[in-house]
Amino acid sequence: MSNLATIVQSYYSLNTFQVLRDLWEQMTGLIGVDARNLTNADLTIEQSDLPQFSLIRSPNFQALLKGRAIDTTSVDQIEVEITFVWADIDRFLAPLVSVLPLSTCHSDRSNGNDSSLQSHFTQLLLTVISRDCLNEREIYLQQQVTEAHLLNWISAQIHHTLDLDIIIQTVVEKVQQFLKSDRLIIYQIDSNQTLDSIGDPISNFDRIKGKVVFEAAATPELKSALDLMEGEDCFRDDRLCSQYQAGMTKAIDDVQIEYANYPCLLSLMERYQIRSKLIIPIVVDRRLWGFSIAHQCQYIRHWQVGETKFLGQVSEHLAFAIHQSQLYIASQFHTQSLEQLVNERTRELRDAVIVAQTANQSKTEFLALLSHELRTPLTSILGLSATLLRLPSLNLTDRQQTYLQTIHNSGEHLSELIDDILDFYKLEVGKTFLKISEFSLSKLIKQIIEIVRPKAESARVDLQFEIINNGHNVSKISGRDLRFRGDTKRIRQILLNILINAIKFTPEDGTVILRAWLEDRYAIFEIEDSGIGIEEEQIPRLFKKFHQLNPNYDRNYAGMGLGLAITQQLVELHGGWIDVDSIVGSGSTFTVRLAAQPLQLPDGKDWGEMDRKLCLQDPELNPIPKRIILIEHEENIANLMCDILTAARYQVTWLLSVESSFRQISVLQPDLLIIDLAVGEHTVDRTIQNIRKSTIIGETKILAIASKDDILSQAVKECVDDYLWKQINPEQLLRKIAKLLSD
Repeated sequence: MSNLATIVQSYYSLNTFQVLRDLWEQMTGLIGVDARNLTNADLTIEQSDLPQFSLIRSPNFQALLKGRAIDTTSVDQIEVEITFVWADIDRFLAPLVSVLPLSTCHSDRSNGNDSSLQSHFTQLLLTVISRDCLNEREIYLQQQVTEAHLLNWISAQIHHTLDLDIIIQTVVEKVQQFLKSDRLIIYQIDSNQTLDSIGDPISNFDRIKGKVVFEAAATPELKSALDLMEGEDCFRDDRLCSQYQAGMTKAIDDVQIEYANYPCLLSLMERYQIRSKLIIPIVVDRRLWGFSIAHQCQYIRHWQVGETKFLGQVSEHLAFAIHQSQLYIASQFHTQSLEQLVNERTRELRDAVIVAQTANQSKTEFLALLSHELRTPLTSILGLSATLLRLPSLNLTDRQQTYLQTIHNSGEHLSELIDDILDFYKLEVGKTFLKISEFSLSKLIKQIIEIVRPKAESARVDLQFEIINNGHNVSKISGRDLRFRGDTKRIRQILLNILINAIKFTPEDGTVILRAWLEDRYAIFEIEDSGIGIEEEQIPRLFKKFHQLNPNYDRNYAGMGLGLAITQQLVELHGGWIDVDSIVGSGSTFTVRLAAQPLQLPDGKDWGEMDRKLCLQDPELNPIPKRIILIEHEENIANLMCDILTAARYQVTWLLSVESSFRQISVLQPDLLIIDLAVGEHTVDRTIQNIRKSTIIGETKILAIASKDDILSQAVKECVDDYLWKQINPEQLLRKIAKLLSD
């Protein structure tokens, strides 16, 4: 407030202005008969443009109170002016000389108010003004509390629901009531019309084009502006668009003045009775989305700074809600798109699985065909060639002997290739598992050496082995054995693959040494050769399937490149690793480390007993004729086996069917029964069980012919003494028979 000796000008409520007028009347009475209080009522002619006033006029004291309403209708607040300056009072009275009593228009003094009167009046005035300020402060605080409560409520609504329409409509109604505006609308810009992130107009954005999407009105009689759209030429100002984009607000007290140069907009304001408006932009993610607009229709309204700030805060909350809704819609769209993509990928994967299953089934059928259709004629090739080679009565020439030997060797090589392919397939599809048993590592090494020795001798390679126990070479020391737990068959296969490979790539007069020892819970095998060696950069490629290190090897060394690939997988299946050290021209050393396996057999199968029976022995062939009964329904295999056994001086009886075999077996009482398990599963089981129960033939040795993929029944496991795989190898057949008949 300015110096009371000169002028006081501020805003007060209507009630406070009335109290001030009463104070002027009271002060006039205190001064006495020389004082007079002049008001608008004393004018002889009404002055419509004159503010409400009270004037104390006396020879020693003058005070002028003026009050002007902020707008022409609302009188909630009054602009109040108080002055004690006599010259200012005279200037106020000068235009009123003709409409006021003549005695009041001139003062007798010009030296100002009496100090005592001025002091007393000032105290009274300050009391009234202070009381009004306290009331105004209380009203302001109440308004701030209400605003904060409303903003918190809006924030809670936004976090409570994702339904944007409900949020905005509820907020618009609440804010319209709080601002006491005649209408509050949300104007949304056309979604195809936007600004870029730095505020530059794009897409020919030279006007704000959109429509009213939400509305709340004070009375139902007020014309609705919902769905209102501006005309095509109503607004063209791209600079103003950019300013709104930057967050500018616009408070318009009188639309008649503001839109004087915009006839289209002015006509629109008149059509919807808009006299004042407050425009707040809604900026979502740095883009102008629309506006919050308050309308005053009944009178011209001066918008307060607090009202503008509050509506701005509401618009920020709405912008957050809109952005949240957009993100939710986008996430829903992406979720649906992702779900659709997942469904498409699922269908594609399902189709791929079906194709893979079909291909796998075809592969399985092909391998079954490979196993059966190739092995059957291959068995004849191997068996007959071996039989012919064993018959001295044929008197073959050297060339014929060479041809037969070539046929036999080629058959063996083809058999090895088929075995490699089948083994590799089982490893790839995870159908290979370990059949664990505890066995003699020393005996296994000796058996492997005996198997490989003929190949080494044929290649003129010196084959040696060393079994190390506690640092001593016990290869020739009896009574010291190394026990290990693992899959005997697979360990044999690992060592055979490496040894045969070493012999293949070792020149004549070279050396191959197999060393074996136990270290903690591991079995260590070291195969050292003096062969051609491997280049260092080629070693990582050594265990790749269908791969040989040098193209020339395809011509010089036979093979498909599967042996070492299978070996590595079998080693890893044992929880071990394989390492290679090599020097080109000097030789290579393969080191295999296998972990001891727990004696927990899959499916409860007793594979240990079977593996012990499958360990190859090399006894001398029995020269004494023995009686053998062969039960085989395939004529080719039966003829082959009969020829082989006859050439080996065994007495052979071939039975085609198993149904009536028990009586014949009982009569003939053979030393050995060879039976093909494929002639009838249940009949075979019943026959061999009856044999074992018989007091006459119960001790007869039984050799079963089975496929590697056959699932053996419990009766077969309990009653059969040994097994012979379907691809019959004459030497293996004769060794097994010799072993069984010698026990």
